[in-house]
Amino acid sequence: MVGDPARAAMICSLLDGESRPASELALIANVSAQTTSNHLRLLASNGILRMKQIGRNRFYELRDASVASAVEALAGIPHTFTNPRTLASRHGPELVFARTCYDHLAGELSVAILECLRSSGQLVQQGPSFSLTPAGNEFFNTLGIPTDAKRGSRRRFACPCMDWSQRKAHLGGALGADLLTWMQRSGFITPSRKSRTVLVTEKGVRGLEHEFAIRFRKDRLALV
Repeated sequence: MVGDPARAAMICSLLDGESRPASELALIANVSAQTTSNHLRLLASNGILRMKQIGRNRFYELRDASVASAVEALAGIPHTFTNPRTLASRHGPELVFARTCYDHLAGELSVAILECLRSSGQLVQQGPSFSLTPAGNEFFNTLGIPTDAKRGSRRRFACPCMDWSQRKAHLGGALGADLLTWMQRSGFITPSRKSRTVLVTEKGVRGLEHEFAIRFRKDRLALV
């Protein structure tokens, strides 16, 4: 289902959790309306997408977060999709730098944040999941991100999510979602109106450098 380049482009464009009409997905995949309709019917019938009717228009979205996680994981395997950089180039380098992966942050920025948390001893990997050290608990609580309540939930607390544009992991799970919410609430990032790209603000440049020792080049589309 995800091996076809057109379907892969449509699916990747929906990883932000938004719904999009068939006409927009056709532009993203660069295929005709009829071909798009066939692809969407196939994806919906196989449980990858779901359709909702709004007035006269049909909008499509990923079935749920588990599909988004599976797609991101598959995208990290070489040759599963068309070259990730090729897909990303349709949206611009901003998509590679910072974007949403359903409900958490992805891209070069997110990979750098996870590497900082691990190198500073705040997160340690235990099998397929991450655990917070005492220093990590203190750090997130200082940010205003409580961690105790999320440990008992059915969702995985913290886990590596393979980033298809970087071939490295970024932070997924409930902790990754809370971190994205905190960055938005703090005014460090702002979503793009046209895609799942995330833009770093002036405040974010200073704040991310302070909290995660991340330094930006002047264009803010790459890390130093």
